[in-house]
Amino acid sequence: MNKSTKNWIIKQNILKNLTVLFVTAVLTLWAKPYTAGVEKSVLDVFFFLSIFPLGAMFAYFAFSYAETNLKSPEHRALADLSTLIFLIIICFSVAFTTLLGILAMPQLQLPFIVMAGLLIAGCLIYDFWNLYSNLEKVD
Repeated sequence: MNKSTKNWIIKQNILKNLTVLFVTAVLTLWAKPYTAGVEKSVLDVFFFLSIFPLGAMFAYFAFSYAETNLKSPEHRALADLSTLIFLIIICFSVAFTTLLGILAMPQLQLPFIVMAGLLIAGCLIYDFWNLYSNLEKVD
């Protein structure tokens, strides 16, 4: 694979990750007003429901670009679409859970935001690392 194609693939990956951040921000801003009406007594249910993103996390971290034919635009599109879906579910779930955590324990707002930011950044960095490390293997 030539350098120009590799650079194009990297740009596509960056665009995907920027899309994840944008969609996560939009969904979080949309959900924030609804958290104000949540009774603190029912937060246990919401924390229980935060288990939902675990399925997306398992699928996302089981995925590897090593199993993707990076020379095939169709194969890359399927890989990018699936990781885009998983990342949106993960990032929005982290953001929503952070909002609920802050509602339940406002004194921990800064640690919640920092941990959420680190988790989201870690997922996006992992995504780029996974792609980049496998791009190096493609000739």
